[in-house]
Amino acid sequence: MKPTLHLRLLGDFNLIYDGQQVTSLNAVRLQSLLAYLVLHRDVPQQRQHLAFLFWPDATEAQARNNLRQLLHQLRQVFPPVEQFLSADMHTVRWHTETPFSIDVAEFEQALTEAAAVRQHDDRHALQSALERASALYQGELLPGSYDEWLLPERSRLRQLHQQSLEELYRLFEGRGDTVTAIGYAQRLLALDPLSEDFSRRLMRLFMLNNDRASALRVYHTCVTTLQRELGVAPDPATQEAYKQLMQYETPINATRSQQTLLAAPPSLIGREREWKALQEVWHAVSAGKPHFVLITGEAGIGKSRLAEEFLLWASQQGVITAKTRSYAAEGQLSLAPVTEWLRSDGLRSSFRQLDAIWLTEIARVLPELLAERPDLPRYEAVTEYGQRQRFFEALTRAVLATSQPILLLIDDMQWCDQETLAWLHFLLRFDPTARLLVLGGARAEELSPHHPLRTLLLHLRPSASVTEIALQPLDAAETAKLATQVTKHELDMRSVMRLFQETEGYPLFVVEMVLAGQGRVSTTSRPETDRPPGLSSRDESQALPPRVHAVLAGRLLQLSPSAGEFVKLAATIGREFTLDLLIAASNAEADTVVQALDELWHKRIVREHGANSYDFTHDKLREVAYGEIGAPQCRMLHRRVAQALEAMYGEEELDSVCGQIASHYEHAGMIEQALPFYQRAAAVAQRVYANEDAISLLSRALELLELLPSGSKRDKQELSLQLALTPLYRVTKGWTAPELERVLNRALALCDTVGDDAQRAETLYGLQSMYIVQARLDGVHIVSDELQTLYHRSHGTVPPFARVMLVGARLHLGKMTEANAQFAEIIAAHDPDQLQHLQGSQGVNYAALALAWQAHDLWCLGYPQQALGRGLEAVKLAQDLDQPFNQALVSTYLAMLQQLRSGEEVARKSAEEALALSSMLQAPYYHAWAAILVNYALALQQPDEECIRRLRDSIDQFKASSARVRLPYYLSLLAHVYEKAGRVEEGLASIYEALSEADTHNEHWWDAELHRLRGELLLMRGADASDGEAAILRAIEIARSQQARSLELRATMSLARLSIAQERSTCIRQQLDDLYCWFTEGFDTPDLQAARLLLARL
Repeated sequence: MKPTLHLRLLGDFNLIYDGQQVTSLNAVRLQSLLAYLVLHRDVPQQRQHLAFLFWPDATEAQARNNLRQLLHQLRQVFPPVEQFLSADMHTVRWHTETPFSIDVAEFEQALTEAAAVRQHDDRHALQSALERASALYQGELLPGSYDEWLLPERSRLRQLHQQSLEELYRLFEGRGDTVTAIGYAQRLLALDPLSEDFSRRLMRLFMLNNDRASALRVYHTCVTTLQRELGVAPDPATQEAYKQLMQYETPINATRSQQTLLAAPPSLIGREREWKALQEVWHAVSAGKPHFVLITGEAGIGKSRLAEEFLLWASQQGVITAKTRSYAAEGQLSLAPVTEWLRSDGLRSSFRQLDAIWLTEIARVLPELLAERPDLPRYEAVTEYGQRQRFFEALTRAVLATSQPILLLIDDMQWCDQETLAWLHFLLRFDPTARLLVLGGARAEELSPHHPLRTLLLHLRPSASVTEIALQPLDAAETAKLATQVTKHELDMRSVMRLFQETEGYPLFVVEMVLAGQGRVSTTSRPETDRPPGLSSRDESQALPPRVHAVLAGRLLQLSPSAGEFVKLAATIGREFTLDLLIAASNAEADTVVQALDELWHKRIVREHGANSYDFTHDKLREVAYGEIGAPQCRMLHRRVAQALEAMYGEEELDSVCGQIASHYEHAGMIEQALPFYQRAAAVAQRVYANEDAISLLSRALELLELLPSGSKRDKQELSLQLALTPLYRVTKGWTAPELERVLNRALALCDTVGDDAQRAETLYGLQSMYIVQARLDGVHIVSDELQTLYHRSHGTVPPFARVMLVGARLHLGKMTEANAQFAEIIAAHDPDQLQHLQGSQGVNYAALALAWQAHDLWCLGYPQQALGRGLEAVKLAQDLDQPFNQALVSTYLAMLQQLRSGEEVARKSAEEALALSSMLQAPYYHAWAAILVNYALALQQPDEECIRRLRDSIDQFKASSARVRLPYYLSLLAHVYEKAGRVEEGLASIYEALSEADTHNEHWWDAELHRLRGELLLMRGADASDGEAAILRAIEIARSQQARSLELRATMSLARLSIAQERSTCIRQQLDDLYCWFTEGFDTPDLQAARLLLARL
């Protein structure tokens, strides 16, 4: 059976051959040629015709050559195309007899069936055919291509689709299925947003469905769209439909016509230079160069307006656009802007075809994907920071899935969360040929030199195109022009100058002052005593000039009493809001809320935001409105909002708003209600790898907890919060961070009074890990003993992996044989359930750790090949389990093993790989460890002052984190470099520091090497040879007592070299030969090769 080809041209191009998606056919011109041949498959296509059609401006010869190259490229990127195409010198033809399908043909076939059954008045069959056609039309024909031949065909298919939607709309409306009819009416309006007829139909259907709020929103969107696109007001029929919609008489009706005019925002004035800069950037983006543009300026200077005008312009050019913004209000989820982008129509329709591995990760921020695609595997709980890379890549692939140019707008970036900024850095560097523009806006006055957004700009500049556009106020002439545009008449010069002086040319303030006085500029500000009784100002609005604050407050005072109350509630929400939330939080009748919202919209206090929400036209209006709320009322409103959100969202949906609920309950003074939502919000942040945000949320919860009465209930809550913090601090700060130690010690103290066995075990595991990295080896023994007692009491036996840290401590104590045997027992007794539990609570795969750690032990004991096998086994395990953090762990252990057993070049490359991985995965402890190994390798190659300084600095940075384990080993590396550089005294100082550290922490596994190096350096210094020899003999003695054959071999070779120098080599040869003969493997390693050469000299 021949493989089948499935081709989708409606919406984004998609080609499936033999059940597999073909991703190599991503050039727009190739897609266009293939589409033309398939759509015109009934007759052979003349090469001359094709050449002229695709390259009308080229000469005939050049055009035919272009066609040959394009056909060759098609065969190269999709070889099976030969089964479907035949070509000779004159024609190219698509084989209709070869099995294939195309959505355009299926779409037209469904419409043909609909036409046939329409004649027989079979409404059920008609509906079925039309619904099939509607489902097949996923978008316009090849939306990313602009070849001229496509335009009439695209228009024809679009018209057919519109006709089918209209017929479906009439079918369902006729049978009284209003809900389904609404869906088709919405699709019709999306096809033609300027159609007032479609808007009126949708308004009527919403009213029939008793949803006046949605009908009102359709009207608001209609007015805004007509004004923005055409500069006109709705026609009389639409205005009449609106009057019928607003059937209840209210005081605002008298000024409705005037308010409708005011709803139209003014055109851009005084931004010609900035607009030209944006156009130049877009030209570069269109050529395939991603770019980030940041528009900065003070509040009210017109950043948002310029960005939105450019977004509108881009969308009119067929660009995929999506917009979002950040909020100052607390409770915003990490990556909320990215989530809003991905929910936009333009992006959402593109990434649905991604592989399941990416869609599963995207579902972390779009949980509705799991409902839409039940076949998707559920994403795993976050156990390590390294998985963030795959998550970030999934989000990036979602954005870049479309073949069309992309413009992403994000406003108010001064409030943007750090995870979104980190992802933007990843996005803009992911594909250097992406046709992507990220356009941001930020308040300059809130961007300190150390602001995370400044850091993003700094990091992007070397690898991505960055443009910063700083907006300046309008001059007097531009201010006058703007005021004239708003008032529809010119102001006299005196009024213009007064307006310019009072607004300083800030567009927002110009518009607001003109709207407040309709051209009559006041010269007196409203005194503080004019504020209504009981209302107090808030700090947020104090940055405004007093006169502008008075103007904004005055505009709010002009609202009807009902609208005035709702504007306070909307300001309390602190972000975009839906009508449903206003209704739920106000306890008012829906009609009352609709009337008030309509007044706020007409008076340009709020505007539409996204598909179903509203927002203030400017944050300064929100700030002033919130500042006018008295403290008691403010608490009440926050309580209402929190309770409304909690009631509106089901248990599974609360994740998306739990941060908001927590913040509102806190501001309502309801601490007990806020705490569980803060903890839940932290878990949500951790799910998307926003660990810093999760720490902030949990820390805030702990601060609030202090306000509650002391007692066992509070202690249990605190213990839960402290344990939630431990893996977060371990990942972000490192194993020995003071914050982690403080949390673990507090958790242990709480376990003594209110903790259960599981919580105590989790705390002890955390202490065990911290103690081992701090080289507090006695502490590891104490904690391990308590863990064993705990397990004996609760389970009867001790799980094998509970002993990993204890066995590692024994290795570092110098008990190598004992540790090796116990490592082997632990690995053999593999316990998957316990491994999974420890991975979840501690973020470490203890099996991978045991393998990697044993590798070091095996090398010390004289088994370099087995050691390498264990190290590589650990790497494979971490890779197979797809655990990036553990990959960083085992790669660093492997890098150290390679330094012990391999040549300089292999060791350096392994160390560099570990450093790159730990840096990418932000694993601070392993990054510090790998940095030492890299700097040692570089200093060994070139032992100059600069390289030595870097090695010394990396060791100091390691020590600064309070880490101490393996410090004697790291200091020995420094001593070795000093030895090679001939700086004996500094080398000896490093050795004595290492010996002191070893004695302080009882870490003696490396003592033999320290004494060997001490002897080598003493001999270099020219001291009495007996001192150097004594140190080397001490090294041999220690190595033998530990059965550390590799270290004994090194020390014995040092002694043999000394004997050769003293011409007394006879006695040492037998000793070295016996030791060399003991080894059974690793004869290709540098140490054993050196031993063989040395034996030949003796």
